Amino acid sequence: MKIKNIFSVLALVLAVACNEATFDVKDPKVTTSTASIVLEDAAAGSVSFELNANLPWHVVVSPVSADDQVADIKVTPSSGQASLRPVALTVTYKTNKDLKRQAIISIVTNAQGASVRFTQPGESDPTEIKGSLETPYKPNDLVADMKAGKVPTDNIYIRGLVSKISSIDVAQYHNATFWLTDDGEQPADDNDAFQVFRAKDFGLADITDDALFKLKDVVTIYGPVTVYNGKVYETQANKAQILAVNGLGTASGDGTSQSPYNIGKAVAAASALPEGTSSEECYIKGVVSKIKSFSESYGDITYYLTDDGSHVLEDSKYMQVYNGKSFNGEKFSSKEDLKIGDLVVIKGTLTNYKGNTPEVNKGSQLMELNGKIGNE
Repeated sequence: MKIKNIFSVLALVLAVACNEATFDVKDPKVTTSTASIVLEDAAAGSVSFELNANLPWHVVVSPVSADDQVADIKVTPSSGQASLRPVALTVTYKTNKDLKRQAIISIVTNAQGASVRFTQPGESDPTEIKGSLETPYKPNDLVADMKAGKVPTDNIYIRGLVSKISSIDVAQYHNATFWLTDDGEQPADDNDAFQVFRAKDFGLADITDDALFKLKDVVTIYGPVTVYNGKVYETQANKAQILAVNGLGTASGDGTSQSPYNIGKAVAAASALPEGTSSEECYIKGVVSKIKSFSESYGDITYYLTDDGSHVLEDSKYMQVYNGKSFNGEKFSSKEDLKIGDLVVIKGTLTNYKGNTPEVNKGSQLMELNGKIGNE
């Protein structure tokens, strides 16, 4: 029995020795289980993430900008010793009564570190506006609001599924009349759906393609609306445009700074290139529809653009911006520097990656972001 106990102790000592042998501070490693924490609301709460650090560490919470108030953001534990096992860190925060705030939670050691970006909405943030590019009106909501007497007076964005087609006229008036609903199903009474009445094509151009859209396609409209005869909720005749069908608008633009390609044109131009070739430098305008990845080391973001921000088809149908840079070719500081719904103009070269993926080559740079030009 004593011999058995001795062997058990020896085995334990050997196991500890092996574990200690793997603990090599000559190769410092500090990693976190996430690079960012993005909260959904302004309410107080807590959230956790894991830290792996093979040397002593402590936490520093700092604001991203001078306007960010971070005194009530606490991390526990706030320091620790080297460990071979992950350590759970808990971030507690109070209700943010101000505007959206961001903080950098830095893990500091005497060799290297890691960081987590913390983002919390604020109670004073502007409310989302129905009918904006970021939050287009849903057809059912628009009809309900207009029935209640809330008729928008400005041009608005509307996005829905085609539920009924009256006409796509390419012979005489070059416009289209059809209905939109949230699910693509037409109600028994047409007036319970939203009618797109005599709409024009992208940029208010004449419609020349009688197969521009079909039933159940996702269509985004931009223009003014009205109530006809007290019961028909529709766009004003010939004043609304079809911004995109399934995310792409009819090809437009010549690729210059004054007239950037829209995404429909950019996708067509890239798809026509022989594999392994690139276009000349051009300008492209579109809406961020998906963010694929962010490289902390290189400061670039891979993301997708469409003409309206919708992303309803497979990725290869849209324009991928591969490892894009910020203004003046500078690094992005985080994945949150771009968000879905941002309207951007970029400069770069096009390619047809592997012959099946329209792409903006690595090294493109941001020229405009939601109307902001350069670093102004």
